[in-house]
Amino acid sequence: MPSRYESEFSGARVLVVEDTAALRLLMRTAIAARVGEVRDAADGAAGLALWRTWQPDLVVTDIVMPVMDGLAMSQAIRAEDPDAQIIVVSASSETGHLRQALDIGVDRYVLKPLDVHLLLDAVNKCLRDAWRLRDLRLARMAFESASEGMMVTDAEGRILAVNPAFSEISGYRADEALGQSPAMFASGEHDAAFFQHMWEQLISAGRWSGEVINRRKSGESYPEWLSIVAVGEPGARTSRYVGLFSDITERKREEDHIRRLAHFDALTGLPNRILFGDRLRRMVSMLVRRGGKMALLYLDLDRFKPINDQYGHAFGDKVLIEAARRMSACVRDSDTLSRRGGDEFVALLESDDPKQAAALVGKKLIAAVAEPMSIDGHVIDIGVSIGIAIYPDDGDDADALLEAADLALYAAKQHGRGDCRFYRNEDQSAAQALLTLDAALLRGRDERRFHLRYLPEIDLASGCVTRFEMLLRFQHPELGMLDATRFVGHAEKLGLMPQLGLDGLRRAAIVLAGLGRHDIGLSMDLSARQLAALNDPAPILAALSDSGLPPASITFECPESALTDNAQGVNGLVALGRAGFQCALDDFGAGYCSFALLQQLPLSALKIDLTFVEEIDHNPQSRELVAALLAFAKRLGMRTIAEGVNSPEQLRFLRANACDAAQGFLFGQPLSGDELAAYLQAESWRRQL
Repeated sequence: MPSRYESEFSGARVLVVEDTAALRLLMRTAIAARVGEVRDAADGAAGLALWRTWQPDLVVTDIVMPVMDGLAMSQAIRAEDPDAQIIVVSASSETGHLRQALDIGVDRYVLKPLDVHLLLDAVNKCLRDAWRLRDLRLARMAFESASEGMMVTDAEGRILAVNPAFSEISGYRADEALGQSPAMFASGEHDAAFFQHMWEQLISAGRWSGEVINRRKSGESYPEWLSIVAVGEPGARTSRYVGLFSDITERKREEDHIRRLAHFDALTGLPNRILFGDRLRRMVSMLVRRGGKMALLYLDLDRFKPINDQYGHAFGDKVLIEAARRMSACVRDSDTLSRRGGDEFVALLESDDPKQAAALVGKKLIAAVAEPMSIDGHVIDIGVSIGIAIYPDDGDDADALLEAADLALYAAKQHGRGDCRFYRNEDQSAAQALLTLDAALLRGRDERRFHLRYLPEIDLASGCVTRFEMLLRFQHPELGMLDATRFVGHAEKLGLMPQLGLDGLRRAAIVLAGLGRHDIGLSMDLSARQLAALNDPAPILAALSDSGLPPASITFECPESALTDNAQGVNGLVALGRAGFQCALDDFGAGYCSFALLQQLPLSALKIDLTFVEEIDHNPQSRELVAALLAFAKRLGMRTIAEGVNSPEQLRFLRANACDAAQGFLFGQPLSGDELAAYLQAESWRRQL
């Protein structure tokens, strides 16, 4: 099986320098079948000129040539690039030539008469070395140029390497730190329990991060954010620790400055107008840099003014405090709810789907504020009207967003108060449909609105279908057919998913058993909540009883994110493995799983996240990443599956990098149960292989 490097030689460039035309053509033709591009020259001078302008990855040269011989050319090349890869092909066995070649440091010496197989073997080895050297250069470049301090220690804690940023932050030169213990930076601010917890986390999870107070060479204490990762070969003990740290002094000063300012409303305890404005502008700036969306909600209490006039300002203040308490309970800690002034409030929600988040939060806010309030022996009823603006759709800066949300609030009040309105009419229509989703899901089982589709998984070696992935769909009466990403979160909050998952598995297993194909399995996704609730696999085994399928034919897939900081989820996956089910890690590369955790899990396969696969065609960095993930999975002895394969180019790259299996629209759209037998019989997917 070709190595990772050999599989990438299609992009390599090779220069052939040979004065004999027939031999030059032979070498060029043989090498061209293995690499991306080959150019040639008939003498050393022409070869040196071409090398300088073209910069190939490898030079293959004869020795005895007119104008300039191959050794002189090689010496000139090495003088300009000591790492250049050079193969000498020569009939000369003179001791002087051999000694000179050794002095120059050529990488391979192939004797004539030429054996093409020996030549190609030398080419493969040199290109592999060149590729490894390139990777080392990139890693070194990242290490040297990083703005964060980096430190590498051995398993006993002795410092092996530091980068320039380390010296800039700590004040210690590299020669002063190498061989020392990180204890030399201790400030005395942390007790033994702090470091004990750090090491326990490193041993159990393979990494630790947190705020540390350390001491510079000057004696000055400073706060730093430190991340430590344990590194070791799969299955072996930790051999290195890599620490990454940054000086957060300025950030801490800024936080202290903000705390000193009067940025919180004295009555409700909520952020006031000034602090909210600062957070809004910061959020906009961050989203400009990294991309993303957010929602701004402008809230105004209904019927507050008459109550304030009737009972007095002190009573009105108590109403505002209670309203603020209720509204705070409706938003996440990561969101911002602020009192803008009087009975006006604003909220800031960051979300991948801000329209959905704003619609759901708006619904909760209206319901919470509308509940009767008992204050000083009086029962009063108020409400809240809400206007919503979306960044960047409705405004690309703070002022434009506030203005759009204010206009939407005016529309909500005109509509009859106690309402939630979007700035755009089309967003309002979508929000109304979304607010009916919960009710539709609750009726879905009785109305038979949940459907199954099946996505084939193709083995790239045999070309056969190895399993079908079960996909849950919901037929919404207004929004049409929804895929799982649009409704599973709601179904989980409503407590529907455990039963929906079991029902789907039971139905899918019966469909699969009806095919009469024992060589085809079934896979099913499990979310973080489903895994955490999976204390006993008995209900899953019972769901298979009607089909007669063995547990080994079922693969449960879960994303990396479902296992991160989810001990119950990890235990659930382990329980499934003990019961005989197959387990696979989905969206591999998109989240974070420590090496230690991967080794503990009963995983048989890793699925490469489709966001990386989709970019193979046009993003070199994604190609590098996918190749690395595939190689990493092989080192762990796990089967690899690429999802989202939609083009022949993606498929060719995956096969060249020894990916085991693939899924995607290249092999057909998701199928209904009635279409599976015909799909297997037609074998139309083989045309893509």
